[in-house]
Amino acid sequence: MPFLCDVNPSDGIGAGIWHITETAEELRTLVLLNESEQIICESFRHDLRKRHWLAYRALLRHLLAPLPTDICYDENGKPFLVSGSHEISVSHSGEYAAAAYCKTSPVGIDIEQLKERVDRVKERFMLTIELDSIVSETRIEHLYVHWCGKEALYKLVGKPELDFRRDIHIHSFDYLCNTNRTCKATLRVNGTAQEHTLFYKKIGDYMLVIAY
Repeated sequence: MPFLCDVNPSDGIGAGIWHITETAEELRTLVLLNESEQIICESFRHDLRKRHWLAYRALLRHLLAPLPTDICYDENGKPFLVSGSHEISVSHSGEYAAAAYCKTSPVGIDIEQLKERVDRVKERFMLTIELDSIVSETRIEHLYVHWCGKEALYKLVGKPELDFRRDIHIHSFDYLCNTNRTCKATLRVNGTAQEHTLFYKKIGDYMLVIAY
């Protein structure tokens, strides 16, 4: 079954994960592409990139049916529904595509495959206070909550000038004992601090984070 699961981190916020087992041609039968989208789809040279692109469209169609799910992108590449019915965010990595939606406020989502190399680049996106909070027993998972969380917040705002170290601070949390799988983050945009919640979920060897 390609549709893996629903995720509902908070009232009014929904998300889903699609396990991509189909070929690109099989995925195309699950979505309705307009003429411009067909041109974009055919422009992808890499099969996996095409399958990712098609899969998150199929996922949104599944999650929001019977509402229309035609997607456009703003000047910064942030996706939005032409209908305006929901705020959306999408992500993909390896065998999975993910999408989140909310009627009333922006949302961000990121999914990444867990890899040891994140440990080598952690100083590029984390503050010292964040690094000091990492627990060695769950180091990789803990680091990926920070990485995916900052990616999800970046998508929520949709501003390319946002800096992961300067503008996003994820507050200390206990990865193992945090039963509700949420943590808090402070996001600075145009000199103003915003408080957000991150929901995280480990799925096999992938980490999913939703920001709202």
